[in-house]
Amino acid sequence: MIRSRLLVVAFAIGLVAAACGDDDEPEATTSVAPAAPDDEEHNMDDMDHSDPEHNMEDMDHGDDGHHGGDGDAEADPADVESGFAALVNGHHAAIEPEPLDEATQAELDAQLAITREVAETYPTVADAVTAGYRRAGPFSPGLGAHYTRTSAEGLNADGVMSDADLRNPLSIIYTGTDPGDEIVGFMYYAMTADVPEGFAGDNDFWHYHTSVCIKAAEDGIDAPFGADVEVPEGLCEKAGGSMLEQTQYMVHVWTVPGYEVDEADGGVFGEVNRNVPCDDGSYHILEMEDWIEYPLNVCKNNPA
Repeated sequence: MIRSRLLVVAFAIGLVAAACGDDDEPEATTSVAPAAPDDEEHNMDDMDHSDPEHNMEDMDHGDDGHHGGDGDAEADPADVESGFAALVNGHHAAIEPEPLDEATQAELDAQLAITREVAETYPTVADAVTAGYRRAGPFSPGLGAHYTRTSAEGLNADGVMSDADLRNPLSIIYTGTDPGDEIVGFMYYAMTADVPEGFAGDNDFWHYHTSVCIKAAEDGIDAPFGADVEVPEGLCEKAGGSMLEQTQYMVHVWTVPGYEVDEADGGVFGEVNRNVPCDDGSYHILEMEDWIEYPLNVCKNNPA
């Protein structure tokens, strides 16, 4: 039974897992707005970092923390035509991987090797569902379909990627929502007020999302619009959902063989994955108002 207040405890893409609580229960320390990094390239100089529960209205969003888009003069014309240039995934700095020293690269390689082992454990949607992962939102080109399972390791309170954390990603990403659809990557999470330590090196660009719509589902919590777009409150209400002002930090990891992301697109921690298109090979999505009618696939050409 849905109780009077949803206490959000985790985000899974793009998406949110939640627990319910009574009015007399203490307020959960979720939806705490993570403090943005101090680095100038994050374009968040106008934010007051002194309070981890900062007000999002104090942030100069400029381009909403996103890059790319139809109007980006630097975007490849082919990417504009296909719709890939318009894809976005949360608030973060421009993703430009830098070379790592030998020791750091070796440490990162060991961490990423564990994620590939996890991929072998959950090769299909059916495997993830059997293990307790549940769909959270629709398939979206470049981002896939996120399946989420809440655990202490998945929530990662300290933001450090231990072996246990690596083996228990909050979200696993698939090529679709059918039982046989393939794994393409992961979304790791951190319940930290500041940018998490995360993976070895400085190329894991953690991001967060704002204005996320969540709603109760039979098997958990759904995000009918995903988490990679900012949802108008009225549209969320129309979908029967409630607004989450801001998530905690998260990062995508594209290590599954055959679905790796090129350095030009941000590398292993890239924003979106061009290897996960719609069935026609494009990345065009439906208008957001139409997503309610197509909860499993928001591709413009063939929503399911």
